[in-house]
Amino acid sequence: MEDDEYQFETGDAGSGGIEKVSAGSLKKGDLVMIKGHPCKVVSFSTAKTGKHGSAKAMVTGIDIFSSNKYECTFSTGDNVDAPLMKRQEFTLINIEDDGYVSLMNDAGDVKEDLKLPEDEWLKDVADKIREIFTEGKKECLVAVVSAMGNEKIISVKEGKDV
Repeated sequence: MEDDEYQFETGDAGSGGIEKVSAGSLKKGDLVMIKGHPCKVVSFSTAKTGKHGSAKAMVTGIDIFSSNKYECTFSTGDNVDAPLMKRQEFTLINIEDDGYVSLMNDAGDVKEDLKLPEDEWLKDVADKIREIFTEGKKECLVAVVSAMGNEKIISVKEGKDV
C-alpha cells in the first residue's frame, strides 16, 4: 500500500459549528447531524441493552434546510455531532428580479447573498415576504437560520409602520 492512496487535510477536522452531545441525552426538538444533514429531532426512542451490545437510540430528524426526513440509530453512550444553529432577524430592503434579497441587520450591515425561499414547504413564507414588501406599509422582518455553512430564510413577520 502506497502512502499517496490517502489524503489527509490539516486543520480542526471540520469541527466548526459542531458540538458533541451524548446520544442518550437527545430529546425531541434537539439538533443532531444525521447522515451529514443538520436535523431537528422529531422522534426519539431507546431500546434496552440486549445480549449483543449497549442500549440503542433510534432518532428521526427533519433537515432544517430541506425538510427531508432522516433516521439513524446510535448507541446511547455515543457522542454524536450536534450542529450549532444561529437565528438572526433582518429587515428586508429590496427584492431583485432574480429572487435575491437585500437584508439589513440591527447594526446597519447589508446582506445580499440570500434568495427568497424556493422550497415548496416555504412557499407561504416567500409569498408573505413579497406581499409585505409590495404593500410597503410595514417593515418586513425575516428570520434567517445558519448552520454548517448554510443559510436560509425560514420565517417572516410584519414590523412597525413605514
